This record gives sequence, structure tokens and C-alpha cells, in this order.
Amino acid sequence: MKNLFSFLFLLCLVIGACDSYDDFTTDPSSVLSFSASTVAFDTVITAEGSSTRTLLVHNKGGKGLRILSVEFEKGSESPFRANVDGWFLEDGRGTDFEVRTQDSIFVRLECTLPDTDKDETTTYEDRLLFHLESGVTQSVTVTAIGMDVYRWTDVTLTEDNTLEAKRPILVEGPLTVSEDVTFTIKAGTRLFFRDNGSLVVRGTLHIEGEEGKPVVLRGDRTDRLLWYMPYDNMPDRWNGVVLADGSTDHKIEWMDLHSSRWGIRAENTNLTMESSKLHNMSGDDAETSCGMFLKNCDFTANNVCISNAMGHGLYLLGGKASLTHCTMAQYLLIGGGTKGMALFLANKEGDTDYDIESYTFDRCLVMGYGDDVISASFQHPGTREEALSFNECYLNTVRDDTDERFVDCLYDSEVATQLGNKGQSPDKRGLYRVFNTTLYLYDFTPADASPCKGYGAAF
Repeated sequence: MKNLFSFLFLLCLVIGACDSYDDFTTDPSSVLSFSASTVAFDTVITAEGSSTRTLLVHNKGGKGLRILSVEFEKGSESPFRANVDGWFLEDGRGTDFEVRTQDSIFVRLECTLPDTDKDETTTYEDRLLFHLESGVTQSVTVTAIGMDVYRWTDVTLTEDNTLEAKRPILVEGPLTVSEDVTFTIKAGTRLFFRDNGSLVVRGTLHIEGEEGKPVVLRGDRTDRLLWYMPYDNMPDRWNGVVLADGSTDHKIEWMDLHSSRWGIRAENTNLTMESSKLHNMSGDDAETSCGMFLKNCDFTANNVCISNAMGHGLYLLGGKASLTHCTMAQYLLIGGGTKGMALFLANKEGDTDYDIESYTFDRCLVMGYGDDVISASFQHPGTREEALSFNECYLNTVRDDTDERFVDCLYDSEVATQLGNKGQSPDKRGLYRVFNTTLYLYDFTPADASPCKGYGAAF
């Protein structure tokens, strides 16, 4: 008998709970709550679908709520789309939804913004309206910024070309500069590369950025991987730049190249670079994912920063190089396996020897994780000892007082020991202006109180 009473008591509880769960109210004071009052998209390239945003719709009350309809205020004219609780809003409107007590439903939002053929961005806004059975209407604002682009697909330049554009150039496939053709890119121009995009130069490349108006080479994703992480902060978004064997007389000033698989690959050519950054390069393997790989080139650089590559930051194979106030910083965290050196020097590849005329580093900053981020592999006698020199540099490498190629250099391990912060992370030591490993945000300009102030590149 006792067991029977217990069973009946539990049955009453279950029935009561079911009644409560199935009970709906039209009380105007019972309303929905939302995970956000505004759903804002990042800047969206026009005429292309956006990524998806999620809105969570809660019913925190004691009884269920019926939603007669959900619609965009602009109806079928809205550039936004929504899927409510698994149902797509046809022509911007859907009917008959329920949110049980203490339950919630998901709303997935996307947009496709019209191409307005404007250099300026355009802001779009609509409201998603929730009409409750009680007669109450609630709303959530949805916004997006549309950016028009010029689209270049598998373009080959066969005559001299000067590019100056206020809106981005969206590059799909290789952008090729033919032999004997000069491609000049003016200050403020932005090239957004698709995943398969690259810049291949068989002629001559002139990048003429200015302070405050750099030429930007980056991936095309303008949205976010995570709510706090833009895709633009991540590597492996596009291929990179190739200065082909036989190309000549390249000049680069105030360039910002980032988030690629490699930075610049060059062979048997000459390149002058000033006040430029190459950052965040990572691809399928370390061997091909260098910041700069220069094979038998004549390279002159001033105020250049090469940072965070899966492969070597700067890989010099034969040739000639003169770097002044340049930074090679190797702090890449993304990707598995062994990362390359910040600076790698060599004079042999496979069975081919490459003579080194001279490598000179003046007031340069070479840093990274680990005790030594500089390495050399000189496998044939074509390199004279005096061909290599580091003058007044700040280095993360092992001191060798018998090596006369290092003149008046500072060694980070010794400096950190003197300051009592050896083993601490760069942000704790205050080495750089910005060093945020959570957001993958970096500015390797030495901070004002940094021991490496006065060395390397500064922007």
C-alpha cells in the first residue's frame, strides 16, 4: 500500500509538470528576452553571402509563449535572412512559433548586401519583429556594413599598370605581372586575396605606400572565426607573393602583407624594401611557409619587420643582403610541429651551391621563443668569414666572443638575466608595443621602456 501511494504521488507530480510545461499565457507582462538587443555583422563584401550570426530567444517565465509571427520590418526587401527554430522566413516572414516555459529557440541570421558601386561603405539596418499572442510586439535590431569591391579573377597584366583604388581589389586566382611589365600599386590601395589568390611577378613590382596609407595585401575574410577573433588575425588565408626568376628592380615602400601562407618568395632578382611589414605566415609545412625566402637575390631593407612565420622568418640563400633597423620576430603559436628560425642563412640547396657576396645587419632586432633563433648552414666554401656581419644588433642567440662577425651586439638572454626577468613572456617583460597571444595582435615596435628600444623596425 505504501508503494502504491508513492507511485500515485509521483504520477501527480509528473502530470502537474506536464500541465505546467504545456500551459501558455497571453499575459502582456510575459515577454521574451534576447541574447542581444542588436545583431551586428562585420563589414560584409557586397553581393556575397555573409557568415551566420546566432540570436538566442529565451522565455524565462512560468508559462509558455506563442509567437504568432516573426518578420523583418522591411519584409521581402530586407537584405537580411533568418531561420527561426529551424524554419526559414520566406519573404522575410514566418508564423506560429512557440517557446515553452524556461526554454529557448535559436535564430540564425545572414545577409547579402547589394553592390552599390560606391567607394564608401554603406550601412544597412532592419528590425526583426516578434508578434506575441498577447498582442505585444518585441524587436531586435540587425545591422551590417556593406563594402563594394573590384573583382579580378585570374588576371594577367601584359602592359604597364598603375593601380590606385579607394575600394578593395578582390583577387581570385593568380594576379600575374608579365615579363617586361611594371605593376605600380599606389598608397592606400588594398588587395584582398581569395584562398587561392597570389601575386606572381615576372616583370617589375613597385609598391608605393605612404606612412598612414600603406598598401595592404591580405585575405578576403572580413568576418570572425570566433566572437573575439577576426579571420584577418589568422594566417593561411591566401598564398603570397612570388618575384619570379628573371624579374627585376622591385621596390616596396610602406607595405602591410599579412595572414598568408608565405610572404615573399624571390629568386635571382633585386629588391629594395622600406618601412614594411610581413606578418603571420603559415601553410602546409614549415619548409614553404617562410616570411621571406630570397634565393640568390640582392636585397636591401630598412625599417622592415618580418614576424610570426611557420617556416623561417627571413631565409637567405646565397646572394647579397643589407638590412638596417629591421626586425625578425618569431613568436608564432598557431600550427603544430617545429617552427623555423627568425633568421636562417644558407649557401647550398640540394646539389646547388649559392655564393654569398655579403650579409650585413645593422641595428637589427632578431628575437623569438627559445634560446637561439638564428641559424646558418654554410655547406660549401663560397662564403668568406667577413661576408657576414652583425653590427650593434639586439639578438636572441648564443654569445660567442671569439666570433668577430658580431660587433657591439646585445644578447637577450644576458639582458634578461641582468634585469631579473629571464623566462618571462615578452608581454610580461614589456619588450614590444603590443603582444597579445589571445587575440593574435602584435606590434613588434619596441616599447618605450624596452631593453631593445632603438633596435629593429619602428612604426
